[in-house]
Amino acid sequence: MDEDVNPVASAFVNSAQEAFMFENGEALAKLFVFNEQTVDILGSKLSTVDDFDQYVIIVSDPIFAQFTATYLRFVRDKPSQSPEDSHKILCKTTELFIAILNSVQGPWLLPVVRSIALAQCASAQTVHSLTGDSGAFTQSASLLLRLLIDLLSDNSPIESSKKLGALFVAGLLLRISLRTNAAPGAYASKALEVKSLWDTPAFSRRDRASYSFWLGRYYLVCYYVDLAREQLEYAFNACPGWHYHNKRVILRHLFVANMIRGRLPSVRLLEKYDMEPVYGELVQHFRKGNLAGFQQALADNMDLFRSQGNFLILLERTKLLIYRNVLQRLRQIVGRSERSKVISYRDMLAAFRVASQDPEMDVFEMESILSSLISQKIVRGFMFHHQKSLNLSQKDPFPSIMNAGKFMRR
Repeated sequence: MDEDVNPVASAFVNSAQEAFMFENGEALAKLFVFNEQTVDILGSKLSTVDDFDQYVIIVSDPIFAQFTATYLRFVRDKPSQSPEDSHKILCKTTELFIAILNSVQGPWLLPVVRSIALAQCASAQTVHSLTGDSGAFTQSASLLLRLLIDLLSDNSPIESSKKLGALFVAGLLLRISLRTNAAPGAYASKALEVKSLWDTPAFSRRDRASYSFWLGRYYLVCYYVDLAREQLEYAFNACPGWHYHNKRVILRHLFVANMIRGRLPSVRLLEKYDMEPVYGELVQHFRKGNLAGFQQALADNMDLFRSQGNFLILLERTKLLIYRNVLQRLRQIVGRSERSKVISYRDMLAAFRVASQDPEMDVFEMESILSSLISQKIVRGFMFHHQKSLNLSQKDPFPSIMNAGKFMRR
């Protein structure tokens, strides 16, 4: 090359070619990095290069040559480009990498898979934060889906195949699919297939915990509460104790899934993860049967719960459970005698009005609530409209919510 050759670009391409020839994925991952600081430093050293094609002519594989040149353009232009334009080049880089991945065998490229998959998520989040447009999430979800399909297509034994990266990419695909405008299952269906591989010993505990967390989030959005609890509990227990931030994030969603199944955390647990001010208030209102207080606390922290995607499920799925607690407390007030299993409409209506802070609630609305409680097996008993009373079952009138009707197991 002539005297205007850029030594950084030349050294980068030579190192990339050597790593690719010897199938050294770790070395490639150290070259093809996407974090902000490294990109800025490398980009400043490549700012004088107009054309990277002259550098990659030494690369033996034409697709890898295109990938390398496109990545270098991405790095050079990123500091001066808008996030939208930068995301487009990143998507082009990812498409070329998928073509390379499709042509190779074995797990040696997985370190680069991780870097590119994480970069897609971060770039889409940046574009969305600045523009409010979820189109970037859709683009990234489509590319992650293609990555996952390619990883799963390897029929070699899992320990020596590209499938080793499937759990990691599937978790990110679940994560990003929750941010698209498409239906939750549009991109997630392929990621759900990976669950059959979940207990394979070849996968790291970190990848299993991450996948379980995002799978639990997906199940919670779809109102499959028991499945969500199972996955979130595993993620919480598998996450190392020293990783305080991650355990706190997981616990926020596990709190929601457990509350809908009648399981409430201790004050000590909430204090440990600095959740007491907000979540402790919800627990207190839930236990006391204070529906109005619960909904007000939820409304006061609407931004927090909406950002987590948990606002609506808490608002919709706790209402009947809180009315159940109202009935349970009312029965305790009346007493546990034979007569206490019969509660008058007058007493129930008064209690429901106090709990909801709705003095306009009438008997018909109250009966509708009672019908739902009984039909969904949250309360056992019979309504007697003409006698204006509720006859509770003598045996276990308030069954454990964990064992209540099938509607809760979705």
